[in-house]
Amino acid sequence: MIILGIDPGTARLGYGLVKVDKGKKLKLIESNVLITKPSLTPENRLKYLFKCLTLVVKDHKPDVMVIERLFFNTNAKTAIAVGQARGICMLAAANKKVKVHDYTALEAKLILTGYGRSDKKIVQEAVRKIFKLNKQVKSDDANDAIAMALCYIKKDIFKEDIRKEKMRIDKAAKKKKK
Repeated sequence: MIILGIDPGTARLGYGLVKVDKGKKLKLIESNVLITKPSLTPENRLKYLFKCLTLVVKDHKPDVMVIERLFFNTNAKTAIAVGQARGICMLAAANKKVKVHDYTALEAKLILTGYGRSDKKIVQEAVRKIFKLNKQVKSDDANDAIAMALCYIKKDIFKEDIRKEKMRIDKAAKKKKK
């Protein structure tokens, strides 16, 4: 299974592709940032992002796209632009029949580090350790996109493993009490 994580934005859109094999081993396939020129009009920025993202989806054929869900409480202008970028991501997914999920950055941080308000450097280090990379993913946008993919993997793919492990622990605890 291939998961495409997205950190949406109209100036910078980060993405990360993660493969989960049948043995549930993880492999980071690719991560990058799509950067639009500031001189482009908003509609042409979105057009560029859509074309590039469509190529990524076509080339890698992800099963799922996981897009960071917005949480803004102050800057409406930024929220609108990021919302537009989310929209083109969803369209690129829909055109290729790719399922879409979303999580907040807080959810991803909580899953990866155990603390929802972790600093970006701590999240970068968590991603580095999970994939046994020699160095951290440099771009915050690409790293955040990878974190989105990992959040989906841990919450939706591995949840059955977690449930089974909890049942095993509960059963062992009950035997100890007897």
